[in-house]
Amino acid sequence: MPSSPRIKREDMLQAALEIVIESGYAALNIKAVAGRLGCSTAPISWQFGGMDGLREELIPFAEQYVERTYYSVDNNEVATFEQRGKGTVDLALEKPNLFRFLYMGDRKQLLSTGFEIQNENQDGNSEFSKMAEVLGIPLEQVLDFAMTMMVYTQGMGTLVASGIVTDTKENMYHMLHNTGSIYLKGLGVSDQIIQKLL
Repeated sequence: MPSSPRIKREDMLQAALEIVIESGYAALNIKAVAGRLGCSTAPISWQFGGMDGLREELIPFAEQYVERTYYSVDNNEVATFEQRGKGTVDLALEKPNLFRFLYMGDRKQLLSTGFEIQNENQDGNSEFSKMAEVLGIPLEQVLDFAMTMMVYTQGMGTLVASGIVTDTKENMYHMLHNTGSIYLKGLGVSDQIIQKLL
């Protein structure tokens, strides 16, 4: 009798991600993943060493999915930053279970050690340095602006994903845009620059 085709690790992670999206983190277990894939629990346990290993690998897999699906690059760093905020709102509205898994304590691992922003990317350049250049304000002010807007956006997403607030996507986009614009004006960025960049 021929052996059954080997199930790929990525397929197992994809099945786990789909379970989290559809039913939430509490529904995730090896038996549920095996059921979705139509296999026994043995290959999943073998691949990940148990449920803890699967959950640990699912976090970066889910983060990559969100990055590909909800975040895009725009024509400048400021517009790209705003687009990330809109992507966060979209994620909370469209896939609240996944938002809760990644950002609301459904997981053990922390995203970071606190309210800090990574100022350099892999090639040594900083998107925030570029934002400071195009906005004409010091880097320290850009970092404060970015952190404030990230906390504001995550707060908005948390209220939406938890079902506490219901609103239209357009209204939430409008709130994000206005809050960011008002903050930048307070830092001395002119209306002309804001309108050109956003």
